[in-house]
Amino acid sequence: MPEPDDIQATAPSEASSPNTPPTRMEPDEVPASHAVLQEPPGEKPPRFADSYGLVLVLLIASYFVMAIAGDYHYGRLLSLVMLATTTWLALRASQVERRLLRYAVAIIPVATVVAIALSVFGSENLAKAVTATLAALLVIVAPVAIVKRLATHLVININTFYGAICVYLLIAMFFASMFALTGVLSGDSFFAQIRPPDRASTVDFLYFSFVTITTVGYGDLTAMGNVGRMLAVLEAILGQLYLITVVSLVVQNLGQARRKKLPLD
Repeated sequence: MPEPDDIQATAPSEASSPNTPPTRMEPDEVPASHAVLQEPPGEKPPRFADSYGLVLVLLIASYFVMAIAGDYHYGRLLSLVMLATTTWLALRASQVERRLLRYAVAIIPVATVVAIALSVFGSENLAKAVTATLAALLVIVAPVAIVKRLATHLVININTFYGAICVYLLIAMFFASMFALTGVLSGDSFFAQIRPPDRASTVDFLYFSFVTITTVGYGDLTAMGNVGRMLAVLEAILGQLYLITVVSLVVQNLGQARRKKLPLD
């Protein structure tokens, strides 16, 4: 007759009993083939991240500031401050590296102050050249940062659309600065309809740039020199290509997620 100890040793374990629930496997015991790839929880986005709607508002506000303030000393000051603020916000919204953002925070105010000082105490041509050059540099930095950030968006949302529109407006502002700089360097009037001593204003160049990039047709202002005409042709081509490719693609895929390629095992 078997002893009680032998009976206890041959009895089924509690894990195999029909009335006992199956033992749960610890996370370390889960087979690798059944593991689910999960992205780690994202950190809290920095302030003004992807706030391209606010950048768009500042851009539109800067246009009205240029139109109301004009080309007087305080007008140039306000225009440069608006452009500098817009550029800083665009960099912040694009979440550039902290090192680059620190450089921008240090350089943009200094360059703005120097440009304002030259505009106030320098000659009229020097003031226009400095203002146009700084404006061109500012509107070059912002689109590059915005495009780099938009390329990382996994879901095309309304902020992606706002960012694409901001780049379009900044392209027009860049060419407006190039038109103004061309007129100053040539020593003659940029427009065929405006002759010295009458001088073209910043609004004239901005107006001409938007007429060119939207290809609505010239009316009251046309470029006189060959360089200005070629710049206008280049802007018209780039503007149309941008609209029919980038903006149309963003609108078409609005709300859709991009496929994320995972490495194969």
